[in-house]
Amino acid sequence: MNILITGANGFIAKHLISQFEDHHKIFTISRKIDQQNKLLTNYELDLSDINLVKEYFKQENRENHKIDVIIHTAAVLSGQDNKNIKIFNDNIGITESMIHVAKVFSASKFINFSTIGVYPNISGIYDEKSAVEPSVNFECLYGLSKFCSEELFKFYLKDTSNVVNVRLGQVYGSGMRDDRIYSMMKAELQKKNSITVFGQGERISNFVSINYLVDKIEEIVHHSNIEGTYNLGERNISYLELAQMVITEYGDSSSEIILEEKGVTSKVIIDSNKINSLG
Repeated sequence: MNILITGANGFIAKHLISQFEDHHKIFTISRKIDQQNKLLTNYELDLSDINLVKEYFKQENRENHKIDVIIHTAAVLSGQDNKNIKIFNDNIGITESMIHVAKVFSASKFINFSTIGVYPNISGIYDEKSAVEPSVNFECLYGLSKFCSEELFKFYLKDTSNVVNVRLGQVYGSGMRDDRIYSMMKAELQKKNSITVFGQGERISNFVSINYLVDKIEEIVHHSNIEGTYNLGERNISYLELAQMVITEYGDSSSEIILEEKGVTSKVIIDSNKINSLG
C-alpha cells in the first residue's frame, strides 16, 4: 500500500511513519526534509501556499504511482498569540492544498487529523453529534479552522475519497512538544520534584498516548469501508490524575503535587465509543 503522510517532521507523523514504513511504501510532505529520514520519496514544500502546491503537483507531471491513503497531520497550531487570524487562514490554505493533492493522486482514503477542540471547553459529555462551539475556547481559531477543514474535505472529496475525520484528544508520548501539559508537568517534576496543578486538579480532559493513537490509525487504514467523523480518545482523566501518572512514570516516593485553587475546572468528557466499535 502507498501511504502519503503530511507534516512529516511533526511528533505524531514521525510515530506514524515508524508504524507503517516496514510494510508499506511511505511518501511524505514537510516544509523541510529531515536529512536523517531515509524514505524514498519526500516532498519539501509549504502546504499553506496553494500556488506553490499546484505548481509542484501537476496532474500531467505526477510520478507513475498511486497514493492509496493520505494521512493528513500537518497544521498550524495556536501559540500565545491565539487571536491572530493567520492561524485560521494558514490552516484553511493547507486544507485547500490537500484537496488538490488528494485529487491529483486519486487517494481512495483520506484521514484528516482534527481536534476535540471543536467542542466547547464546558463541562459535559461530547460525542460526534454534539454541538461544535470553539468560540469559547482559548484556541478558538485553531479549533474553528479544523472544523471548517472537516467540512471542506467532505464536500470537495466526496466523489473521490472516503474521508475520515479523527478528532484527537491531547496526545502525549516520546518526542512531543514542550508546551503541552504532559511535557510541562514532566519538566517541572524533573526540575523541582513537584507538579503544580491548577483548578485544584479538578479539570477533566481526554488524553491519548501516541502508541494508542498509531494503533487506531492503523485500524482505520486497513478498514475496508470507513468514512465520517470519529472522536479518537483513550481516557478521560482529571489533571490531578494526569499529574499522578507523570509521577508514577518519572518521579519517586518524595515527589509531590501542589494544588492551586485558581484555574480551569471544566469537566469535558469525550465519548469515543464510535471508533471503539469499529471492530
